[in-house]
Amino acid sequence: MQSDNDNYYKLLGAGTAITTVLYFGKYAYDKFNDSRKLKVRSRSKGYGTSENEPVPKPTPLMITPEQVKTRDDRPWRPFRWPYHQTMSIFKLDVNNWLDMDKYYYQYIKEKERVIHTYGPDNFDWLPGSEEACRELMDIVKEHMMLRYPLLFTTIDNGDHVTNELTGEVLDFSEPLKDHPLVYVSKMAKEDFYIVLKGDDGIHRLVAAAVPFPGGSFGIKYKLGKTLDVIHSEVPYYTEKLKPSMEKWFGRMKPADLVERASWYISWDHKLLLNNVYALKEGDKVNSDVLPTEFNVRVERQTLRRLPKSQAIIFTNHPIFYSIEEMKDEPLVPSLIRKIIYEAPEGICKYKNFQSFRDHILPYLNKLVDRQIEKGLITEETPVKTLPTYPFAYFLGNSTSEKGWANPTYPNNYSAKFEEEIKNATELERETFSRAAEVGTVAF
Repeated sequence: MQSDNDNYYKLLGAGTAITTVLYFGKYAYDKFNDSRKLKVRSRSKGYGTSENEPVPKPTPLMITPEQVKTRDDRPWRPFRWPYHQTMSIFKLDVNNWLDMDKYYYQYIKEKERVIHTYGPDNFDWLPGSEEACRELMDIVKEHMMLRYPLLFTTIDNGDHVTNELTGEVLDFSEPLKDHPLVYVSKMAKEDFYIVLKGDDGIHRLVAAAVPFPGGSFGIKYKLGKTLDVIHSEVPYYTEKLKPSMEKWFGRMKPADLVERASWYISWDHKLLLNNVYALKEGDKVNSDVLPTEFNVRVERQTLRRLPKSQAIIFTNHPIFYSIEEMKDEPLVPSLIRKIIYEAPEGICKYKNFQSFRDHILPYLNKLVDRQIEKGLITEETPVKTLPTYPFAYFLGNSTSEKGWANPTYPNNYSAKFEEEIKNATELERETFSRAAEVGTVAF
């Protein structure tokens, strides 16, 4: 007898395949062939012979669709103290570029809902980005088939690829039936941003598939804009981040894959618009929200350069960790408490810490006291960046099939997520309308 989960996964595959095709069909294909032109440079000077760059390939991970249902991703803990606004990038193993875990199903399903509901607000591109989009599609396809050979299969050299997780068969035969970003979004759970350097030497966002921004900025405000404009609302960007980012982009090679992570706190698991950013300015979290419902949303981000088009690909993948599941990890409650009150003012405002920090302070105090009582820390233990930063202490406990399970707190928030998004559209549209009235984006 089939379980409810088995039926859910089959229905998810069918729903994603049918609804997404209906929505994307004419819109995506017409836009892909738009005759407007954006002046971009396909092969920027100064990066060497791009075709000869040694681009790394992933090694196979032989996990099955059944194993994915219980697989955990790497456990991120990107808490730093002192808190400095820096790029804080790390070299990325290509095997971890596009991760796979037990939440893959809900991410793909939610992508379909967001793109079907909001279309070009979260999924769009400019003319002149075609080469880069096509190259990204080819690299994502190759990566998923090499890294996860039991999850993405083919019998005709890749013209048709079956996503064994959703049951959908993706038709890559020429001519393409959809825009390349459609295929990318049906294979990987990450958001994708494509950046190209123009003839004027300035990098601009030229294409994006971003159903999971969290604060729900629409990409229509960002497409064609420079990095300075895109990051205009990020605290201390001009003083702290701009010089590092421009320097890095200038010397980045296709073999230079890097990753970083940022984070904020909310009391839900929504991917498009979290509750903390749906609050009106000055509002506080509702007093009936239990402190144990609060989560850290980690934005796991990667950067890489494509070898042919020389486009820079930025990916973002949200992951949720409840504060409750981290309560026995030494110093984590102490770090969260310190950061939400003592981080630079611009950071606190940007992440909306003031809307909930007083509400969860008694809870955090209890967790800190609990760690002292258990001997995990002492009253004199300095609050500082974890020695395993940006990961949890149990990062080394992985097995290739099961991933990185928390040894003290098994967690799966899929059911909560399904409940939370039942009435999400009404709140989303109310928030988007409010942001539009004052001429700002929501995040």
